[in-house]
Amino acid sequence: MRMRVTAAAAALLMTVAMAACSENQSAGESGGDSAGPTPAVNFGVGVDPAYSPIYLADQENLFDQAGLDVTVTQYQEGTGGLDAILAKQGQVTASTESSLLNRATRGDIKGLAVFSQSPSFIKLVARSGITDVAGIKKYGVVPGTVNEYATNKVLDSRNIARDTVEFVNASPAEMPALLQRGDVDGYIMWEPWPSRGVANGGTVLLTSGDIGYVYNLVIGVDGAWYEGNKETAKKVVDTIAQACEQLTADPAKAGTVTETAIKVPAAEAQTLLEGVQCQVRDFTDEDIQRYQEIAQFQQDSNIVSQKADPATVMIRGVA
Repeated sequence: MRMRVTAAAAALLMTVAMAACSENQSAGESGGDSAGPTPAVNFGVGVDPAYSPIYLADQENLFDQAGLDVTVTQYQEGTGGLDAILAKQGQVTASTESSLLNRATRGDIKGLAVFSQSPSFIKLVARSGITDVAGIKKYGVVPGTVNEYATNKVLDSRNIARDTVEFVNASPAEMPALLQRGDVDGYIMWEPWPSRGVANGGTVLLTSGDIGYVYNLVIGVDGAWYEGNKETAKKVVDTIAQACEQLTADPAKAGTVTETAIKVPAAEAQTLLEGVQCQVRDFTDEDIQRYQEIAQFQQDSNIVSQKADPATVMIRGVA
């Protein structure tokens, strides 16, 4: 098992525990990777239970068994792995489709497959005393992440104009404390942060599925690296598929590997993952259509100056 933890992620793991009590490999001149040595892969991930199949593949040496040289690096947010690719410090990552489309406007990033999806893993939590979405006047936002997109889906679902509410930028780990102090009235976020908010007196008002959004976690890669290392990339995708099969057969494993990786208690992690489908699959026409909506939102909201084209960013046929 080879796992690296960034400084920000290390600080986050300490927070979670208390609450719970090499540069890019260049493309080979031959255009492939079958003739040379196995390229080193830096696989960037976030620190929440949804990344459990990567945690499992790392801890149980599935990457090694597939003949891969993979180092898993943890970042405070899933966007950290995308930013590592843009900085030529990573080759592979896992993130939401929204975050990948955002970063694909800044550099050559491609999506290879969906590996996780759920209508309930992302939840809107409001501070004590607020029982309806209309009562939320200050939203906690993590710019450039799926949280930003989901926040606007909430507003659209209730016909609330953006200029009638306030957006407070913060990291995911800061949200529960901001909620408790009243610095934000609510936030829509991936677990474990909604549950942390509830522990601080908040109430879950809805899930992303209630506003028509089923999040996808996507395996992403450096586009130029992929062109020279397609065989290795395919093996990475297949290894995550194997990990998902193991977790589906034995859900308790997700809790165990998550606790080892990020110190969230195994029982809690397993509960948080209820309703999450861990399965590697190819992109569908419906996926691409939904991603188009996300990309258009990002441009219309001036999050990006020029929207990404999901039809070219997402590479079909790998999974």
